[in-house]
Formats: sequence, C-alpha cells, structure tokens
Amino acid sequence: MAVYRFKVYFEDDESVWRDIEIKSAQNFEDLHNTIQKAINFDDAHGASFYVSNDAWRKGKEVRILRSRKALQKGIWMHETKIASLIDDPHQKFVYEFDPDGACWTLHVELSKILPDSPVDYPRISKSHGNAPAQYKATVPTDVVEDDEDVHLEEDDNYVHKVTEQYHEGEGEGEEGPMALRTKTEAEELGEGAEMVEEEEEGGEGFEEEGGVEEEDI
Repeated sequence: MAVYRFKVYFEDDESVWRDIEIKSAQNFEDLHNTIQKAINFDDAHGASFYVSNDAWRKGKEVRILRSRKALQKGIWMHETKIASLIDDPHQKFVYEFDPDGACWTLHVELSKILPDSPVDYPRISKSHGNAPAQYKATVPTDVVEDDEDVHLEEDDNYVHKVTEQYHEGEGEGEEGPMALRTKTEAEELGEGAEMVEEEEEGGEGFEEEGGVEEEDI
C-alpha cells in the first residue's frame, strides 16, 4: 500500500508548513484530523478540501460531516479515500477551515509517494514554524471605555439629585433659595407700605397748616 507525503502550509504564510504522511487507503477525515493536530486548532468548525489545479483554483469539494444522522447530500471526508482523488504525482488540494468565521486557508500539495512501512499513519513527519493563534485576544481598551461611561452616569445622577433638592426647597416655602427670596420681597413690601402711610399722614398735616394761613390773610 502506498503512503502519500503532503506538504501543508498556510496560504498567506508559506514559512509555516508541515509534512504529513498518510496511507492511500485512509480517508480525508483522517487527513483533516491530522492537519488540525499539526497546527493546534480545536476542530470546532466546518471544513472542506477542494481538488485544485496548479493555479490553486478550487474544484470538487469534500466536506466534513459533523452529524452522521443528518440527511444531507454531498461528498464527505469519512467516505472518500485519499487515493480516489489523486490524479497527478503533485496533486494539490485547498483546505478551508471555519469558512463562516476566520476562514483559514491552507494549501495541501502531494510532494512524494513512499512505500508502506511499519509505523502508525497518518503522522506528522516534519514541522517548521509556529502556527498562528486560532482566536484573537480580547482588546483591553474596551474596559477603559466602560469606566468612562460609569463616571458620566455618576455625574448625571449627582446633578439630578441636586436639582431634586432644589425643587423640594422651592415647594415647601420655608427653606431653600426661593423661600428666602419670598421673605425678602415680603419685608420690602411691608416697609414700602409703612412709608406710604407716613407720607399720607404728613401730607394731611401740611394741608391743615396751609388752611390756617389763608384764614389769617
């Protein structure tokens, strides 16, 4: 039985690559699981292999079937042997993982056909470079923005409380700025009334004096 050696590398970074060896009678799901292990991904998303030409244009798709109970149509990894889609000594496949999310794309190229040997396949025979992290880290600046929002809310509450206290004093009529202003106006009005009364009294006395002078003449 023949053994295929595939060189697997990231589409956007050829410096990170893995050599994976697998038997011709094993299936594409075996190859998929080995790639996941080689790049330290969690295998929690959808994945597909596409038969490709030399220009890496995608052709026939071979998909992972997550639920074997689902009634779906397609070419499935667990049902498709590697040898069934090898038409060229340098056969190429495009491997896509998490197509609805990060959409990782790797190139899978047949580099050599080996004789069978007494080792366990599939296996990672060579590794070069560190694979990128599957998930991005959380940005810490979000926490700072939340703190600023909290302070703004506290300031609004403070202004609201002061306004409520002001209205309470205004409504009682005994305390607060409006109450003092009302008392002051009342006192001024009272003093004004007293002055008017004094002027009226003084005026009457002047008329009487004036009347006496006329009689003497």
